[in-house]
Amino acid sequence: MELLLGLEDRGYPVEYLLSRIRGRRAELIKDWKVLLFDASPLDVLLSPRARGSVSKASPDAVWRRLIKEYRWVYSQMNKRLRETFSLYFLYSELRTVFICLRHIKDGKAARFEELLNESLLSTKLRSLLMSAKDLPTAVAGVSRMFAALSPEFEQINDRLEDEGLRGVERRLTNRYLAYAASTASDALIRAFMARMVDSRNLIRLIECVQQDAVGLPDFIDHGSIPLARLNAIQGKRDLSAANALIREYTGEKNDLADAVQTEHALYAGTSKYLRLAGRDIVGMAPILDYLWQCSIEAMNLSILFYGKDIERDVISAELVR
Repeated sequence: MELLLGLEDRGYPVEYLLSRIRGRRAELIKDWKVLLFDASPLDVLLSPRARGSVSKASPDAVWRRLIKEYRWVYSQMNKRLRETFSLYFLYSELRTVFICLRHIKDGKAARFEELLNESLLSTKLRSLLMSAKDLPTAVAGVSRMFAALSPEFEQINDRLEDEGLRGVERRLTNRYLAYAASTASDALIRAFMARMVDSRNLIRLIECVQQDAVGLPDFIDHGSIPLARLNAIQGKRDLSAANALIREYTGEKNDLADAVQTEHALYAGTSKYLRLAGRDIVGMAPILDYLWQCSIEAMNLSILFYGKDIERDVISAELVR
């Protein structure tokens, strides 16, 4: 995939990577209660013994640490594994693209150079982001490069004038997930991408029903939940039916009152799904499970940082375990 960095293929066998990942998995944060009541929760990242320790604790450092770990995993993969996981890695790097676009919008392009140096984005895409003079130029360039994957990515920048950068981010993410869920050759990656489609669709559904939105929302195709069912529930503004569908999908027994609770339940459900799949210790699932758990760890650390002045019980409910 030309949108990702080309690194030397060292030819390591899958068993080698699985062995290294088992060791690194032991370094993932397990006891969130300790950090929950810590006045400076991100200080855990400053320890020289921490996996991917950082020089300064901040939300930006949390994200850089995650993509640095992803780059390490990617570098240990052989060519076949990289091809299998390329859709996942590019999905994770969408956030890097969005961070860069936000800085370009604010006229602070120099702030994301360090982030790009750690990322898996290709040299060509990184150069485009670094050299863009303004946001419309950057968005048009990103749209053009993603269009090499599929014509579906053409004219993503159409949303910029009417809906701003958020509209661009939503359209690119939605189209990428539909593309990934429909083209992934590996069954596990395809199932994971379908779960990401379902998650965004269910969050969008609960938002639209609760806000009594008029018209059909931009649900994403290629998930496991039929679009006709989603559209019917939204069309009737049927909150009971929306909650029933979400309970059915997540296995939750109680109604999920808002999009935040829905998102939390969906993340937890994906963690459970991958944890069970990861018991197949010789397949691809342990690798995907590790990558996902690293992302959940980063998410939780960001929640702890931004919620440092909020009641601990409230923050505890936001953490995904």
